[in-house]
Amino acid sequence: MNRETGTAAASPIVEIRGLKAGFLGAEGRTDVLHGVDLTVKRGEILGVIGESGSGKTMTGLSLLRLMPDNAVVEAEALRFDDIDLPALDAAGFDALRGVRMAMIFQDPVGAFNPAKRIGWHFRAIFDRLAVARRKDAPEQQAHWRERAAGLMREVGILRAEEAVDLYPHLLSGGMLQRALIALVLALEPDLVVADEPTTNLDKLVERQILELFRDLRTRLSAGMIFVTHDMAVAAALCDRISVMYRGRIVETGETRRIFQAPEHPYTALLTSTAMALARGDVERLPEMPGQAPAPAVSARRAATPAPSASSAPLVSVRDLEVTFAGKHGIPFKALKGISLDIMPGEILGVVGESGSGKTTLGKTVLRLWEPSGGDLLVKGTSIAHLGPRGLAPFRRDLQMVFQDPAASFNPRKTMGAALADPLLTHKHCARRDLDDRIGALLVRVGLSAAHAARYPHELSGGQLQRVAIARALALSPALIVADEAVSKLDVSVRSGILNLFKDIQAETGMSMLFITHDLEVARYLCHRIAVMYHGELVELGPAAEVFANPQHEYTRTLLGMLEHSLIGQGLGGPAMEKGR
Repeated sequence: MNRETGTAAASPIVEIRGLKAGFLGAEGRTDVLHGVDLTVKRGEILGVIGESGSGKTMTGLSLLRLMPDNAVVEAEALRFDDIDLPALDAAGFDALRGVRMAMIFQDPVGAFNPAKRIGWHFRAIFDRLAVARRKDAPEQQAHWRERAAGLMREVGILRAEEAVDLYPHLLSGGMLQRALIALVLALEPDLVVADEPTTNLDKLVERQILELFRDLRTRLSAGMIFVTHDMAVAAALCDRISVMYRGRIVETGETRRIFQAPEHPYTALLTSTAMALARGDVERLPEMPGQAPAPAVSARRAATPAPSASSAPLVSVRDLEVTFAGKHGIPFKALKGISLDIMPGEILGVVGESGSGKTTLGKTVLRLWEPSGGDLLVKGTSIAHLGPRGLAPFRRDLQMVFQDPAASFNPRKTMGAALADPLLTHKHCARRDLDDRIGALLVRVGLSAAHAARYPHELSGGQLQRVAIARALALSPALIVADEAVSKLDVSVRSGILNLFKDIQAETGMSMLFITHDLEVARYLCHRIAVMYHGELVELGPAAEVFANPQHEYTRTLLGMLEHSLIGQGLGGPAMEKGR
């Protein structure tokens, strides 16, 4: 299909005009969407980009009638394939949603029933389609396992026949996201609303998934609303892009034009930030006004020089092995003889595909998991097999920032209470000084002391991640393990967090184990980079050397993905059309 002319004559599959949405609460109505206009043609992929809280996800949820009970949704027009959606009753809408309209949610864990195996979800889809479309013969239904495994193989799930029988918690976040996409492929819908579907995926799998979306569009002439914060993904996949800011569409245009000649200041900020990260030659990324760290931190903007090799390691990992009990009692070795050092004042990046062992390494270094073999030393002392009492003196020095900020907080506790917990547990602060200490931590990460009174649901994803960083900093640790700490954040918020990490590291001299699947982020932030593949450490070296002269074939394959970055797509010239 010609992307420039093939969609121009296509009829709209979705028309949204004047969409307003908000929530009813004790203090009245809070509006989030303020008159959104979108049109998606058959066979077109419309990208929707914007900062956290701008209304991207809510637009999709409103269209598919998935908003919570206290939501209010109004629209001048809300149509799917010339069907007036507000006029449908619940039964009529159910006949469309999950059959002709589908959504890929950002959080794959919440999209699966944890008490049911993966295969059960596919069987439910096939049964629903058999009733709705009346075309699947009983003998075809009998082969649901083979069909499910085939779809999962399409999205890159290895040993798919075994994965059919697994429960969701036994799959990594990236694997679950692929399984969710496979479920949508089973539907063959006319419309797909994809909410950050590649957020948890490494670049190799991401490329494969994008090809699947292109194939879905071509095979079915399906329309797609593709919500993403990844500008390179939007450039590679989308025909047009709509930019959302504070509940409004501030700009819509053909993809090339959005990148080369943005009209709105916010669009210009997004594109310039993404291009700066793609170039990899900047000391500091552009940020949204009001998102910069506090002046006391941002005064130290220069990148910290690489730590001296003559220093004693802060953390030493020696022939580390981690083995989990697998299916039918067959052990699975997640880490295979990993050896590396983390130096004082160093940011060590760990990159690799989903399932390569990155998170396992990070959690084992923190002794959230016990190694099966090898040794783990902190400041020269082995902690590999210490019990809770023996580990207690090390806990203050070893902290973590988790991938999902929302899931890392108790929804019933305020941000102030969350920050107070480590301070009081480790007797790091007197009660009379607690409020001042909490306020200072929040200011340190670019928030205000007033955020201490807020609950998790009252903060955006970027704000929650800042509080998570403040919590990790509360005890002045020697090492922070950041596990995909920016993967779920949009471009402008991510820039602020990355700059914040740099500033705090420069100010405090702390070390960091920074786990990421984003090579551009690793290049910007890290002194050295460790590359993991199937539980093994295949390459380790200074970031500049790894990028300039990769030694391992897998590293070269990973770096080849940078050809699909914004720079690699040739936004400055006709090369952008290549592969599209």
